[in-house]
Amino acid sequence: MKILGIYFSPTGGTRKVVEHVCAVLAERMSTTYRLQSYTLPTERERFVSITNDDFVVWGSPVYAGRIPNKSVEFVRQLLVGKGNRGVAVAVYGGRHYDNALAEMRDLMLQGGITPVAATAVVARHAFAPQELSPGRPNVVDMQRLSAWCHQVDFSSDTVVQVPGSTDLGYYRPLRADGQPANFLKAKPVIEVSLCNGCGICVSRCPMGSIVMESGRPQFLSTCIKCQACILSCPKQALRFLDPDFLSHILMLRSVIGD
Repeated sequence: MKILGIYFSPTGGTRKVVEHVCAVLAERMSTTYRLQSYTLPTERERFVSITNDDFVVWGSPVYAGRIPNKSVEFVRQLLVGKGNRGVAVAVYGGRHYDNALAEMRDLMLQGGITPVAATAVVARHAFAPQELSPGRPNVVDMQRLSAWCHQVDFSSDTVVQVPGSTDLGYYRPLRADGQPANFLKAKPVIEVSLCNGCGICVSRCPMGSIVMESGRPQFLSTCIKCQACILSCPKQALRFLDPDFLSHILMLRSVIGD
């Protein structure tokens, strides 16, 4: 048996967690591990199918209490096993993981993979990484994650029990005043005077929604608010100005501690 770590990780937090889990489990099993990302369009195009001897470690960030909805269609294609076992790892920004683990468990089962264990790990929140759960996962988080890895029963055929239900839907973001926030169509704004046209944001967008036109990035229709373009911009030329989005960050500050 070998370890296969698969993940969606626009800003690197989920990859860090999945790789740690894979390394600890591989050491326990005296085997090797490999990682496969399905974050970028090019990675999804060349994704290698799960093999019969793979123990699957699946990691996903939590968006609005579930896995990113734009990733679900591809997840159904990649999570195709033949009696494989695996674990689910939800990575959330400090508020809560809500129904994400329940969704991950159900998707694994639908794909023929038995989730024998599951956990949720706190990471810096992509919306404001210097303010919301900064530095997470920290040393203590990773120690706890290692301890969890040592409790995983590779031979179990029992489906793990997790809190939540996909029948409960998505978390509804709120503004600072407690009213519903609506920033579904919000996109980053480009400060032209700062942008040098390097194109890094184009290469980092999970949706392939940024293109270069006349030497400057232009946003197409789909933005999942993952912040990959903003956090990777060497000139800090991208930012959100949508009032509801900014108000939601203020709300998160009131409920997420360090």
